[in-house]
Amino acid sequence: MTPDWKYCITLYRADWPDIEQWCVVNLGNFDDTWYKLGIDIAQQVVDGRVKTIWYFKQDHHAVLFALKWS
Repeated sequence: MTPDWKYCITLYRADWPDIEQWCVVNLGNFDDTWYKLGIDIAQQVVDGRVKTIWYFKQDHHAVLFALKWS
């Protein structure tokens, strides 16, 4: 990621569409204040976990996200 996306959180949860909706409502638009990499299909095939990686430009957005979803 570019230097603008300083804060990264990795989740192993299948409810990522709910998380995306929460981000839009609480943090703003995708690719403006937050960004999500797509699901790692290989990880899901190997061990059944759904892995998503979330990036944030501002520390307080990353903290709110972690408090809610981690």
